[in-house]
Order: sequence, then C-alpha cells, then structure tokens
Amino acid sequence: MQTATETEMETEHNNGPTAISKHSTPLSRWIAEQLTILAEAFGESLTSQRLKIYVADIGDIPAERLNVAFQRARRELRFFPKVAEILDLADVGHRQPEDAEARAAWDEVMKFVPKYVSNDVYGNYGPEHGWHPRTYPKLCDRILDTVRRTGDWSVYSRMTDEDFPFVQKRFLQEYAAWTAVERVDASKLLTELPRLQLVSDRWIQPRETQPGSIAPPPFKPKLVPAAMTDAQLRDRRELLRKQAEAFKSRSERSNAAAD
Repeated sequence: MQTATETEMETEHNNGPTAISKHSTPLSRWIAEQLTILAEAFGESLTSQRLKIYVADIGDIPAERLNVAFQRARRELRFFPKVAEILDLADVGHRQPEDAEARAAWDEVMKFVPKYVSNDVYGNYGPEHGWHPRTYPKLCDRILDTVRRTGDWSVYSRMTDEDFPFVQKRFLQEYAAWTAVERVDASKLLTELPRLQLVSDRWIQPRETQPGSIAPPPFKPKLVPAAMTDAQLRDRRELLRKQAEAFKSRSERSNAAAD
C-alpha cells in the first residue's frame, strides 16, 4: 500500500514538470507555469526537479518583477535563462540603479533618433544631417560612445521591430560597461611600432651574397663623350663626305655591270 507522500510524488511525476503540489502557494504555482511557458518558447526540456530548483531560488521575488523578467527573457535572450539571468532581468539587487540609468539613456536615444538623426546623399547617418544640424541637443559622452560602439547612428535609424530587442540588449550592455572601459589605460594597449625602412636604403646598402652564389657584375656607368671642337667637326664632315662619294661610286659601278 502506497503512502500519501509516495502517491503525491507519483502523481507529480506522471503529470510532468508543470505538476504542482497541493501544498504549494499561488505564487509558486504561477512561477512554475511561467517557467513552463518560457521553456516551451525556447524549446527547452524542463524536469520536475529543475522546476523545483527555479521556483525555490526565485520564489522570494515579487510577482510584478518576475513578470517583467519572463517577458524580457522571451524578447532579449537566445537561450533558456539561468537563475542568475532571471534575477538580472527582474532588476533586483544592487544592479537596479545602474540598469535604471541605462534604460533611461535608451529612452533618450529612442526619442532623439526620429527627431534629429538623418542621412546625407552618401548614406552617412547622424544628427548633423538631420533637420536641425546646428540646434540639436547635445547628448552626454557616455551615450555617444555607446552609440558608436554598437554600430553608430545608422543602426538606430534603420532598426526594425525584429532588430529592436537585440539592439536594445547590446546598447544596455555597452552602456553598463562604459565606466570600466574608460578606466582602461589606452597606453597599455599599444605596442611599439616597427621602424619603417626607406625604399632608398635598399639600394644604398650592399646586398649580402649567399655562399656559393655568383655575385652580379659591378655596375659601370656609360661615359658621355664631350662636345667636339670646330676643327673636329670639319674633319668629321670631310670624312663623311668622302664615305658618301665612295659609296656612290660603288653603286654606279654595280649598276653598270648589271646592265
């Protein structure tokens, strides 16, 4: 004969991961139901033991915060969340003020883009190309750096409904990391650049010949003759005249012999 506890365990096992004990609270049953819906959305298998662990770990969070967490998980995450991720999405603990500031910055960007950001004929996006290129409000450096690191203004101007959760998630992550990034010493990220060698140095420095190879012959520049004097020019013309007469006489004899 089975005891009451054994019967309850068997009933829970047969009913699957959504089975809730009759002694559970309404909040626990609601959390289990929401976790089951979330697992179905991600195509994740959820056992009874795993469901109990999740309910026990997040059961002390207010239902309105958990409702926000479950909605954000379906829209922002790619995989079924861990307990810590659900707590982060619920904005509980010390991260709540930082997350609130990041979301306020996101709201400012969403109001700023449609009003002030446009593009030029070359496809460059920015407030300087909008309807108020000289009078648009100046955003803080943290927002501007976050926009630049997440793809610049074109990403936000051309964002579709499908892109929205992914662009928002990346913005919030970069905004949260901004303070830590600014503390990094940029000089530690740069290594010494190699010294550049001038092209002319290759021709000035002698080449090292390998053992057994034949060295190229030394370069001998061709000498340019000096200009001739008047006497040399007269002798040169006379020589050319005699050569022309000799050639002419040989041609005449050859023609006469042929006739």
